[in-house]
Amino acid sequence: MVASEPYKGVMATYSCIAVDWGSTNRRAWALGAGGESVQERADSAGLLAIKDRRFAESLEVFLDGWLGGGVPVVIAGMAGSRMGWVEVPYVAAPAPLADLARNLMKAGRIADSDCWIVPGMNLDSADQPEVMRGEECQMLGALLRQGRTNGVFLTPGTHSKWVRVADGKLLEFRTYITGEMFNLLRQLGTLAQLMAGEGDDESAFAQGVQATSADSELLNRLFSARSLALFNRLAGDKIASYVSGMLVGTEMRDALAAWPDLARTGVTCIGSDGMLVRYGACAKLLGLSLHGIDNKDVLPAALFWIGQQAGLVRR
Repeated sequence: MVASEPYKGVMATYSCIAVDWGSTNRRAWALGAGGESVQERADSAGLLAIKDRRFAESLEVFLDGWLGGGVPVVIAGMAGSRMGWVEVPYVAAPAPLADLARNLMKAGRIADSDCWIVPGMNLDSADQPEVMRGEECQMLGALLRQGRTNGVFLTPGTHSKWVRVADGKLLEFRTYITGEMFNLLRQLGTLAQLMAGEGDDESAFAQGVQATSADSELLNRLFSARSLALFNRLAGDKIASYVSGMLVGTEMRDALAAWPDLARTGVTCIGSDGMLVRYGACAKLLGLSLHGIDNKDVLPAALFWIGQQAGLVRR
């Protein structure tokens, strides 16, 4: 566990505990009366690490010292999935982001605190339904931070999401398994055998982005990572960055083709420092204006707002 706790004496009184509980990691913030983060913690006890569905016991240990006075716990992420603590039904898009607060589900009680899980959102269609859990809260937090109700958002990662919001309503979104595909290619198969080193190479990444085009076939282009290496035109320590560039470039080109107005309006990208650098480099090459926001800066405010709207947190 990583902890940032300024005082270990008498337990402070918090207005809300915000939790981001994913498949592999978990983060939490103890929030003050105005929603500011007073303390924060993180560990690797994501859902996959919880044995025998002991979610409540695990969370109570994780939040030790923060619980008291009935402080509400508001949870976002995969904790509300089918494999999580309690399966929370999706809010069907198009829908106002405010509906997240109206559809909280109580998961249980730890110490004397009720625990509430925020629903994800889905977009049903005959050919390809879309789902998300957690990213919708990041976008809500970004809107609150920017004082806006409109925007197009990107949350890069294992499953990247591109989302359009207008007048506070989530209208549509698209998912790309870019990060998952990169991890598979990095760990398994013939390309993985050729990859050396762990560092990022900016020039190789840019080369990968430029190797793609709006009408190129990704499965064909990916083979160039092997053939260029065999012809000694791509060093082993550059292959991973080259492949990453092709995957991110293909994702971004497809999103631009689906939503051509993005070239004019730009996109807000919510992610880690590394992801913001990588996607920012790709956006620059493709002529897309991209504004980056660190994902750790948006979730606490969103969960505090949801708690207020749901009547769990005193205004």
